[in-house]
Amino acid sequence: MSALTILSLPNELLIAIAAAGQEDVSTHSPTAQKIEWILSRLCRRLRNTVVGAPTLWTKIEASCDRLKDLDQSQRFSEILRLYLRRSVPLNVAIFLRERVGDSEPLTNWISQVAAEIDRVKSLSVVLASAEDDFIQEFAPLRCLAAPNLLHLEIANISAESTGRCLLGLFSAGAPKLSFARMYGCFPSPIPPWVSTLTHLQIENGSHQHFHDAADEMIYLSLIRTQPISLVHLHLDISMNFNTLPTDYQIHIPSLEFFAVYIDDTESAEYLRDVMDFVDCPALTELVVIGSHGDQLLFVLNMSHFPRASFPVLRSLSLINLDEAGCSCEQDMPHPIKTISSHATPLFPALSSLVIINHCFTPQLVKEIMGTGALPWPSLRTLTLCPSENISGVRSAVGDAVRQTPQSIPILRLSRALLFPLDWFEGRLDAIEVFDPEEVVKPFSGYWHG
Repeated sequence: MSALTILSLPNELLIAIAAAGQEDVSTHSPTAQKIEWILSRLCRRLRNTVVGAPTLWTKIEASCDRLKDLDQSQRFSEILRLYLRRSVPLNVAIFLRERVGDSEPLTNWISQVAAEIDRVKSLSVVLASAEDDFIQEFAPLRCLAAPNLLHLEIANISAESTGRCLLGLFSAGAPKLSFARMYGCFPSPIPPWVSTLTHLQIENGSHQHFHDAADEMIYLSLIRTQPISLVHLHLDISMNFNTLPTDYQIHIPSLEFFAVYIDDTESAEYLRDVMDFVDCPALTELVVIGSHGDQLLFVLNMSHFPRASFPVLRSLSLINLDEAGCSCEQDMPHPIKTISSHATPLFPALSSLVIINHCFTPQLVKEIMGTGALPWPSLRTLTLCPSENISGVRSAVGDAVRQTPQSIPILRLSRALLFPLDWFEGRLDAIEVFDPEEVVKPFSGYWHG
């Protein structure tokens, strides 16, 4: 019996093998060659089979670093054209990335996408361009309709980006669009497709937060000027709340997840103002990036918010991404009195509290878990990862574990807090180890790999 060769297999099996090889290959590398591309260049039989299977050409990736090779843009433009032609009539997912910007826009890439926009179901474009060039590159998409678009991600990762780039996209509508993420830019004028979104991320993309009142109002008008059905929202926000009307709030009855990036130089009252800005009665998870421990202590010392309420909030995460740590404990040795209010009216359903890289973490632990602390009936998990005063946090947790008569929440601790182990005194059943990167990564940048 003669041995089987791959070329003796039927076309259907060859296509299935090629499709299986696509499963876990997504490098976005300018030098990586995908399996369908390789097979189409091996021999006539494989070429005819693979090129004749549109399903193999529906995931389109083009990535180049034009500063290293000025011919790459033209080469990948041709590859993009071939993928678009070979995938007809199926809908496609497109990922375009420019790793380093220069003075020549990639309008040719975007124009090819525009010509096939009726077939595009997912579009991700990451550029590193000057803002004027960035706007011009997307001009071919400005007035189009995208009838089958489900997923949209647009990013400007240029180091010069101010985050104030106003970008017109699909003004004729995208009725099926449910996911949109924009980094270093935001859509203006407000497109009709905002009303269909369930997931929206608008991230500044720079450390220059919106301090100009006009910018802030344009930014927030995205979610205030029309009915929306958002379930998941990320916003980068920094404003003077004193300049807003007293009744100005984000009102989204359907919202369940809210991640907000704030300026980490604000006052102790700022976290209260941000949380009071949210009128979302269905909210179950709130993540604040840029907060400080004294701000959380200020909130926990309140009996109620001026306007907001969080009746079903189950998870509250406070994350500070400053790798240099925080000097607040040295600058303000006694900023907050002992918590005198009961946390239950603020967060009656809270079961998970995450505190990462925050000042005053020892005091927070004492006020939440220590002897004499007011009870948190629903709290099941306390996650801690300090970058400063690790010994102080370890001591506060150890005292709480030893001295608190009531049941304590499960402690999820970074590895730095686990040594030495003997301070747990037999309570290891209440300890879990976690990698802070798992919590921080979704909020720490955009496709920098």
